[in-house]
Amino acid sequence: MTSQTNNQSRREFLSSLAMTSGFLAFEPRAFASTSGSERPAGVKICAKPDLYKLQHLSDQAILETYVRVLIDACHYAEGDWRVSAFDPTVGFWGDGVSVGNEGIRALASMALACATLLKYEDVLSAAERREFLETTKSSLRYATATHLTGTQKCTDGKSWGATIQFRGESWQSGMWTGTLAWAAWLIWSSLDPALQQGLERVIAHEADILSHRQPPTGLWSDTKAEENGWEVPCLVLSELLFPIHPHAAAWHEAALEYMMNTLCTEADKRDTSLVDDRPVHEWVRGANLQPDFTLENHNRFHPSYVGCSCYFLTQAAMYYTYGGKAVPQAATHHLMDTWQMFRSITLPWGESAFPQGMDWELHGLPFINLFASLGTRDHDAFAAHMEQRSLQYMRTWQVWGKGSLAFPGSRFGITRHAINAEQMAYGLLAHKLFGPAVAEMSVHEATAQEVGTREHSYVGMVTHRTQKKFASFSWKNKIMGLLIPIGPGHEGNPNFMVPIEDGFVGSFELSPRVDTKVAVVEHSCRETPDGFEAEATLLLNDGQLKQMLRMTSVGNQTVVYEDRVIALADVTVVSERGVPIGIENDEISGGERVVSFDGGHSVFDFKKPQQPIKFSGIWANVDGRLGVVAVAGSGIAYAQASDYSPGIAVYADRLHGSYSNRTRQFKVGEEVARRIVVHFVEVTPGETATLALSCTIKQKPGASTLVFKQPEGTIAEIPLLPDYKQPVRVAQLSNVEKDEGKHDTELRSPIKL
Repeated sequence: MTSQTNNQSRREFLSSLAMTSGFLAFEPRAFASTSGSERPAGVKICAKPDLYKLQHLSDQAILETYVRVLIDACHYAEGDWRVSAFDPTVGFWGDGVSVGNEGIRALASMALACATLLKYEDVLSAAERREFLETTKSSLRYATATHLTGTQKCTDGKSWGATIQFRGESWQSGMWTGTLAWAAWLIWSSLDPALQQGLERVIAHEADILSHRQPPTGLWSDTKAEENGWEVPCLVLSELLFPIHPHAAAWHEAALEYMMNTLCTEADKRDTSLVDDRPVHEWVRGANLQPDFTLENHNRFHPSYVGCSCYFLTQAAMYYTYGGKAVPQAATHHLMDTWQMFRSITLPWGESAFPQGMDWELHGLPFINLFASLGTRDHDAFAAHMEQRSLQYMRTWQVWGKGSLAFPGSRFGITRHAINAEQMAYGLLAHKLFGPAVAEMSVHEATAQEVGTREHSYVGMVTHRTQKKFASFSWKNKIMGLLIPIGPGHEGNPNFMVPIEDGFVGSFELSPRVDTKVAVVEHSCRETPDGFEAEATLLLNDGQLKQMLRMTSVGNQTVVYEDRVIALADVTVVSERGVPIGIENDEISGGERVVSFDGGHSVFDFKKPQQPIKFSGIWANVDGRLGVVAVAGSGIAYAQASDYSPGIAVYADRLHGSYSNRTRQFKVGEEVARRIVVHFVEVTPGETATLALSCTIKQKPGASTLVFKQPEGTIAEIPLLPDYKQPVRVAQLSNVEKDEGKHDTELRSPIKL
């Protein structure tokens, strides 16, 4: 492909995209229309307009959307196409290096996207069909030539591929090979014999390495579920593509073993039931999942790795179906068990909640691959609902990005684009191979099915889900709380919360600065009739502060957070960032947040970041989705993000229930902070103000109770943390630095404690 062709195709694509976005209707983003932080007096605060116009899709409409997404994705990737230095008929997408995600992985993902269209779609023009076929074959030639069994090198001067030692260069090569093999199989009859032989050489080499390697296991901090899962495609496709190869039987055996050791638990080692004619305990080497089917990766409970570990197994079922073979039982081992757990943290718009934070892009890792397979092959109506939502959001984001599937905020460029194009290819293939999806359930039905309280003690967290909220607290890995509004009627603009890793717990800055790592001294959790009560005692700031906290999820819309912080040494507190909640404020969420408070409202435009603003009064409300009432603390404030957060790739504003920039000195045993903050989801500013008036504290000998009216009308009584046995002296403020902005004094608690 010449540079002139690249530029011409790109211009034509962008021109046509401006006029064609498929059938999906969407609204342009609306940003702040007033300058400064304050709206003019008298301006009515309306509900945030919908960004996304969702609709129920027929199976035909689903197929058409997938095709439109893939065609536009393949055209968009033309800008990242490169011709190799060793042969003008050989090329690649990305950077062509031997390791990393922008090399062979990006190449393989785009090859699969193109091959899927070539195999199943007749809507391609003759020019598109010719272009997609030639670039796909050219990329396959690059992969076979630069493999360590080939004669050429990648752009970094090295070969790619697995070695017997299985070090870093081998880590993901099996996954890349599986994607290459699937792309090649879809267009096998269009490949010349030399390229077919080169592919067999590469695929057989990688499968041989894996078949002589035992699947690893890991239960704590670093599961091996997804690593075993991503080796499955290479092994399955090698046996299906080359059934008469002398090693085909060994590859089949290894494929079953890797499948069985993907979603495996400790109980499997004692299970005598038969799977594919062998007792489970003879297949499984150890545990990758906890008994409740949670897992840990990157030192946290990580839903992204739950999802991908599952879809590597559904992909295996797809390969066997395409090859006309029976799907082994191993391909479904604990799949539905894990899916049931995963459903409980899947939000109504198809993304996951992250109770222990997120270190990858918050919106960049869709599970549409899994949803599509479960909705078609397994007739799961919940999955079908999530597929429809995910597909329509992704299509809208792609239109915004002029064809890119690397969504706003992503720093991974062609890598993220290619991986998401691969996901969309699997979504289309699920419908082509498994048939139409079952009728999706409604938003109400999907939410209602997952209502309840669940404690996951192995990974150290508890969740409470109602029709209007998802609440969680984690006391292991990441010490944090999370609250997400999920009430009906917001599908057109669902993205609101960010899972910040100090959520609710907050932080203090001391002078001199010390290690801010948090240590858990003790914790407890109990389920209540309508939620949970979680407590923890923490050591902060190198053990100089002790924080005793309680988070209570009660009713359909409410979470109460309370803590006491005392000094364990003489300390100087420079700042308090208490009771924070992450608020997404960027292009994907509409680009503007309106915070109402007692006395006015402020507008926060993500394109015009401001300094933190501290509000008067004891309550605040964000966009009619979240209301907070600060019963005790240093005052409510909103701190706006100035850029995309590293890793999660969103603008993460923070609403603080207790915020101070005053320098204060405390002696050993003095109370540094006392915070009581009530949070309500899906309430208007007016409702928040009314609810704030209902908050009172009942004093009893040795105990106090917070009493307030809940949005649903019932009265809640929440026991407060007990007073300290030793007298606590009132701390004296010294070296007071007035907060910047209009509020220059500390806000007092509205209730005398």
